[in-house]
Amino acid sequence: MRVLKIAYFEIKQMYRRWYSILPSLFIAIIGSFSIVITGNPKIILDYLSFLIIVMILTSYVPLRYYSITKSVIDFVFTTQIDPVEYYIANAIAAGLLYPIFLIAFTVFTVRLNPTIIYCLLNALILSGFFVLFTSNVRMGSWRSKLLLSAPILTVICLGFLKPEISPLYGLIEPKPIYIAYSLALLVLAILTIPKNNIRGLAVNAYEILSVRTPMPRSMGGAGVAGSIEFPRTVWGVIWATSTHNRNLRSGARYNVFRGLAIASTSLAIVYTVLALLIRGTISQVFLSAFSFYMVYFYLYIFASSTISNERLWLNLSIEPTRYFRYRMLARTLIMTVALLPWIAAYSIQGIYFRPAIYLAIALIPIIMSAPSLSWLAGAYVGVPQRRELQLVQRPVTHSLRIYLIFLVLFITLAIYMTPYSLALVTIYYPRLSILGLIGDAFTALILAASTVFFYYAVVSERGRGMWAWLVNRLSEFGYV
Repeated sequence: MRVLKIAYFEIKQMYRRWYSILPSLFIAIIGSFSIVITGNPKIILDYLSFLIIVMILTSYVPLRYYSITKSVIDFVFTTQIDPVEYYIANAIAAGLLYPIFLIAFTVFTVRLNPTIIYCLLNALILSGFFVLFTSNVRMGSWRSKLLLSAPILTVICLGFLKPEISPLYGLIEPKPIYIAYSLALLVLAILTIPKNNIRGLAVNAYEILSVRTPMPRSMGGAGVAGSIEFPRTVWGVIWATSTHNRNLRSGARYNVFRGLAIASTSLAIVYTVLALLIRGTISQVFLSAFSFYMVYFYLYIFASSTISNERLWLNLSIEPTRYFRYRMLARTLIMTVALLPWIAAYSIQGIYFRPAIYLAIALIPIIMSAPSLSWLAGAYVGVPQRRELQLVQRPVTHSLRIYLIFLVLFITLAIYMTPYSLALVTIYYPRLSILGLIGDAFTALILAASTVFFYYAVVSERGRGMWAWLVNRLSEFGYV
């Protein structure tokens, strides 16, 4: 009971009231509309499976210490509370939308008879599993993320081909065996809680108790061996801090620029192979649209989260507008390298499936606008700052601002994919070839608008007011 009480206080701290109400109304509208139009409850299973896949993949975002903030370490962990107990309560609060989604979907898939008890019970158990599972994935290293999530993602993906394999099938076909299935998954999530990591953060978050061997000095005596040699110019410093990162806990350094290039190229190669092997227009549409959707939203999620590492005193060392112009130019170059493999992949796919060419072109305006817009979106939502030892200073507050940002992202995604959609229509209706010309004109318009924004935000000094707003916004949220 104490876990639920702590979860209640965490929910009050994390969420604004309307943040939880609006998703229920949205899901209810989609669910009722789908049932009326299709008459097939299994379409709900496909929607729900897609939603769960997106949520699991979103937990890959490297926010390992977002669940346990500095305030928790300084105050909560100084009490007699068990850190693992708090972790479970925090996971329940952070995963509040899972039971809302699952129960809202269940309402439209089951008739009012005694079997609805099985569905509601299955929805609650599955909610507990996904709540703990995504928290465990978020707290783990990249290797543990893959090991934990790969089997579950595989099972859910196979559910598109054979629904009975998926644990979500128990929501539309209430049977005791699916309750046992969900209970087994919940036990798995409990067993994979990273207890040692959590207790380690509770007793030694600031590394005070760590005993480390002093690092040898370099031969020139200029500093610690292996330290980064920063350039003398402003641009050189900004480029170095944009492309290199350091784990303050382990002392390891890694090149963000090279890591993104390798990861993006590897995924783009896999996508290209799949695009060349798969035949059929419907399969090509699903593969291209889904991949573009994931690239677009992951791009914004990762790009906006990096603002948490920003230090305002850096931009005060030079003129702020100049600082942010250089920073956005560096981010644009990094994003260009990260998305070039996908531009090539969509271009190769366009040889056999012409609409994919428009997805390749759509990535160009995204490269010019996303680096700046993602930080503006992060500042508007209020992404908390990470300071010493990568600890977040305060919990994330979920409000209507997040929905507004996601609404803007969906609108811009629809704009970028409009030429793709028009080209797709011409495949099924060749007589409407004029839509292809409209799509070409719309593509040129998008490119022109993105070029103007890039000039305004990065090249010229006319974006002074925009960057001044960003500095003031970050100051309001306690950035230093």
